[in-house]
Amino acid sequence: MQEKKMQAEIVVVGTGAGGGTVARELALRGKDVVMLEKGSWNRWLGNLLSMLRILDRMAVFSRSREGVIIDRAITVGGSTVMYAGNSFDPPGWLKEEYGIDITGLAAETKSELKVAPLPEDWYGPGTVRLRQVAAEMGINLLPQEKFVDPAKCDATCDHCMMGCERDAKWTTRSYVNEALERGARLVTRADVREVIFAGNRREAVGVKAATPEGELLVEAGKVVLSAGGMGTPVILNRSGIWEAGDNFFMDPMAVVLGIARKGEGTWGETTFTHASTDFLESDGFIIGITGGMNALLSMLTRPTTAWNAYKFLRYPGAMGMFAKIADSSSGFINLDGSMSKPMTREDQLMMSKGAAICEKIMIRAGADPRSISMVKELGGHPGGTAAIGKVVDSDLRTEVENLYVCDGSVLPRSPGRPPVLTILSLAKRLAASL
Repeated sequence: MQEKKMQAEIVVVGTGAGGGTVARELALRGKDVVMLEKGSWNRWLGNLLSMLRILDRMAVFSRSREGVIIDRAITVGGSTVMYAGNSFDPPGWLKEEYGIDITGLAAETKSELKVAPLPEDWYGPGTVRLRQVAAEMGINLLPQEKFVDPAKCDATCDHCMMGCERDAKWTTRSYVNEALERGARLVTRADVREVIFAGNRREAVGVKAATPEGELLVEAGKVVLSAGGMGTPVILNRSGIWEAGDNFFMDPMAVVLGIARKGEGTWGETTFTHASTDFLESDGFIIGITGGMNALLSMLTRPTTAWNAYKFLRYPGAMGMFAKIADSSSGFINLDGSMSKPMTREDQLMMSKGAAICEKIMIRAGADPRSISMVKELGGHPGGTAAIGKVVDSDLRTEVENLYVCDGSVLPRSPGRPPVLTILSLAKRLAASL
């Protein structure tokens, strides 16, 4: 097969929260942009078979050598296709410690995308009961801001993390479409292998990718890597930038399952509509409500809890909560994409404390104490592996001229909460500077 060549002003690697946003913003400014996406434009959404890669091969589940599980999506739109649709404001330490003020961009984005909590009448009896019990215990389980259009959404679906089949949940696919409408080009199934340099490796001039049709060389004046917290460091390492890859965090969580009487659980209710940040600053974790279906499915990820499959027979009473921690940056990504992610003693204590609080709330809300089961160390926000102050500067530039990074990998430490709004805001900031 012959090498294929393309040329562009800017090549963007990845179409998730970082890459899709950068590409859209640049295309709106009239720039000639090529987007490279490792995955496909998967269409089979809202289906468990798709999530398990039985159909469409969209979801990727990885396990660290220590046993920590992390899931992400390799598809146009990246992991925004499989997130729960939650919006959290950027952490204050980005401005206070790194001088990066994106509060205005975050507010602008929320207004543009109509980010807001779901309507009050959206919540089912299980969610309402858990919220009431938590309040009696002095814990604020508050409605969460969502990238979700309630006019399109089915409140009983709870398929957000399998991909939204109703197009009710916003993803960066809409930004990719906008970029395409403005003349940007998209190549799917393009696995970027390395950055191409000139001038004795002092300047990035493009990337090389493997595609089903052969090798693709994209020559560009600027390169933006947005392949995610696990993909970007591999490309950087292959390109000789060895500082990338460690400092790995993933916001792991514990999911707690209980069985209540029929009508008291959270089956048929949406995951992560309510959460409490009461413990984030003091103890490093947040807690929230999980739909009964997702709580049951979580039990199947571990052999030690998979025996809980029999509880599917009692699914109308399934009730779930989660505890998500801001973990230590104690892991690293290898050159082959495999990972190490040890849970420190402090991490384990934070998770256990959060899970114990969830268990107390659930039992008081009607869950049978004998039915309680738990799965720990499930992650979903990989980051830190090309951190600000280590691999990139505060403007997301690497030490190589014209090479930038914009995704969760640039966050210097775990925010302990969904980072989508933060990454969108960083991407808009970067695009404006390019």
